[in-house]
Amino acid sequence: MKKVKYIILWSVIAIYLVITVGFVVKKRAHLVCTGIEVRIVDSLKNAFVSDEIVKKLLQRKGYKLVGKNFDKICLDSIESVLNDYPPVEKSEVYKTSDGNVVIEIRQRNPILRVIDNNNTSYYIDDKGYIMRFSGNYTSDVIVANGNILTKFPLGFKVNVIDLEENAQGRRIILAELYKLAKFITGDKFWNAQIQQIFVNQSGDFELVPRVGSNLIIFGDISDCETKFSNLMSLYKNGFPATGWNKYETINLKYKGQVICTKRE
Repeated sequence: MKKVKYIILWSVIAIYLVITVGFVVKKRAHLVCTGIEVRIVDSLKNAFVSDEIVKKLLQRKGYKLVGKNFDKICLDSIESVLNDYPPVEKSEVYKTSDGNVVIEIRQRNPILRVIDNNNTSYYIDDKGYIMRFSGNYTSDVIVANGNILTKFPLGFKVNVIDLEENAQGRRIILAELYKLAKFITGDKFWNAQIQQIFVNQSGDFELVPRVGSNLIIFGDISDCETKFSNLMSLYKNGFPATGWNKYETINLKYKGQVICTKRE
């Protein structure tokens, strides 16, 4: 008897759930989009994307959401469009029961601004992706300039690590710049100290510090940690005795050596 009551009870619950879900689905199918809500989850850190930019982007792509039935709105398609926009790292789009389409945006985090030898400017983010420069967004990051060639169209998503993996052993300056910027920004002291990376005609990296008027000849990124360790030792043990401006250049490019050139 108890078993029969148990079966009847769960049958009633199952029927109720089917009816309720069917009602909700039917109601949602006839629900009309009454508004678009854009949420930029990291807007205090970067300001690359705004409510206005997102809505204009959707309009250009032919998405007219307000007044449209919910069952005619493809969320995956909207996310795909937004994720293809260079400053966007990830988007999530969903519908609410009160008729809104909510768009949550996480922006890319640039760590380097590149100005190449044609004066074309763009960012590289912390994942290695290229972000096309635009007047809509700026970021206070390390600047790299000098002998830098850009051999790809900026209208497409490009990752500098992929460029290096496909280079068949050839040196990719952008990939090295990314790795160097990644190292610098990952260290509190060096992130505050290094403001510019210049690529000279020999392909060596020259670092321009914020404090002191020395030019730091870094070479390539081989032995990166050792070079910065040697430089830190000079900062801690050498400059307090000699002063910060005694040397014109500090050369770290030769393994195990720090060569300082005095000012004339």
